[in-house]
Amino acid sequence: MTDLIDAPASHLPASTVARQTAGAAPPLPATPQRGWVARARRGQPLLRPAGYFLASRAAVLAAAFVTSSTVPRLRFVRSMGTAFDGRWYLMIARHGYPDRLFQEGQGSRWAFFPGFPAAVRALAEITRLSLPDAAIGAAFVFGLTSALAIWLAVREVFGARLADRAVLLYVFCPTAYVLSLSYTEGLFLTAAAACLFALSRRYWITAALCACVAGLTRNTGLAVVLAVLVTTLPAAWRGRTWRPAVAAVIAPLGLVAFMAYGWVLVGTPVAFLSAERFWQGQHFVWFVTPVDALFATLRQGPGGAAFLTDAMAGGALVLGFVGLWLLDRLTRTMRTVGGASAAVPASWWVYTVGALLIAYSAYFTNSIPRYAMAAFPLFVAFAWKLPRTMQSALVGVMACLQGALFIAVLQPSAASLLR
Repeated sequence: MTDLIDAPASHLPASTVARQTAGAAPPLPATPQRGWVARARRGQPLLRPAGYFLASRAAVLAAAFVTSSTVPRLRFVRSMGTAFDGRWYLMIARHGYPDRLFQEGQGSRWAFFPGFPAAVRALAEITRLSLPDAAIGAAFVFGLTSALAIWLAVREVFGARLADRAVLLYVFCPTAYVLSLSYTEGLFLTAAAACLFALSRRYWITAALCACVAGLTRNTGLAVVLAVLVTTLPAAWRGRTWRPAVAAVIAPLGLVAFMAYGWVLVGTPVAFLSAERFWQGQHFVWFVTPVDALFATLRQGPGGAAFLTDAMAGGALVLGFVGLWLLDRLTRTMRTVGGASAAVPASWWVYTVGALLIAYSAYFTNSIPRYAMAAFPLFVAFAWKLPRTMQSALVGVMACLQGALFIAVLQPSAASLLR
């Protein structure tokens, strides 16, 4: 357990240093390291999460190229910027939002938030890339920054070793194929993890600005805003200081701005919810979708028509509850090692539970597994209990599954380019 809380004391606030030193056992002897791992541990720690991310993307692209070699006319790389939700983000980047809610070819732009399209448009203007190419580039950059931000956030609370393993699980988990598509996961998780990191350091205004970006990226930004509020409001009250109070005011502004824009343009502040009805009457379902999917999987078995999507959604539900239980166990262990004051911060709990609830409220089962990936603190909990002897094998299996899902998801879009 001594590798649980091993971040350098000089990088931590006083409260975290106290958790590390109070009652902590002596550290285990260090294992000699060579090569880039040794250099990373000595002075370039961000090389490790960056290397993990690059390795995971190489695995995904290898799967795409192998499949393309068997069916040369399938254009997987070209379709990465326009597949499924990607085409909606490109429409927003190119044309903005319409002034009314209506059916725009089996959907509506108003169901999608403006953060990622704005970044794609900005990158296209700066680099002179086409919008689809800029979307692929933005997805890659934000995937990398999300791995770095998650590593920093986890290192701040749990130490570098657990941060390494958590990022490894994150970038190789089967649903992480979305980090190679023009989807919002990379940008959102960058903002969310950077916000939790800033809260740990008491960088109040930085945390609030990150919450603004999250609120402009997807509706899960609400969980990030709540994480800021539960931290900054008590800090402002106890310290009688203005910075956390100002942060509490700034944090919701991104989400509020988008809601106000929708209210002015189409007459409702929740246009992003109203627009969902254009997808087969999609609506808020009070978290029953993954429960129904789990029972359908158990009842129908592999012979069910929607077995794969049901199994993945049900699995996301089970893993979510197991992850929360492990996170609670992790808190208890931290208290044993670091004293009564040691715990997973309240902001992490609020964010994790909020992200899971929003993920489980999705209407379509095939969306739930990737939505649940936003609850990245669960990767920390699973990394904590993952035996080191099983790490390489598990990563290899997840890499294969991620590549297979990437091909399965992208194949219809790649094939459509033939027509």
